[in-house]
Amino acid sequence: MDTGYKLYNYFVEYFFSKKNSVVGSSVGITVAGSTSNPGVWSYQFNNPSAITFDQYGYMYVLDYSNSRVQKWYPGASYGVTVAASAMYNPYGLKFDRQSNIVIADTYYHRVISFALICCKFQ
Repeated sequence: MDTGYKLYNYFVEYFFSKKNSVVGSSVGITVAGSTSNPGVWSYQFNNPSAITFDQYGYMYVLDYSNSRVQKWYPGASYGVTVAASAMYNPYGLKFDRQSNIVIADTYYHRVISFALICCKFQ
């Protein structure tokens, strides 16, 4: 059934579930993004399509329509753009073994990698 409405996602939510529960939670807490509207500001997303966490617990959100990766610190009210160039309509992301973030760039039909975590020089 086509109602003429489009569904959009502008935020990331965390859903709690009780230990050993068969039924999941029906209520979530917004942990990143704005629940009201899409946008390009650091507290907004426009169709976030993937999330991952680094070894320090920071959350990285792939913002599909803004073609960027936002890093969110725990409890932060806005994100920091850590990757935004040379990609269009990114869809998936993951950290590799060297702590680079690897992104599937769907428009350009390629996989790209960004070094986000610096290693300490000895």
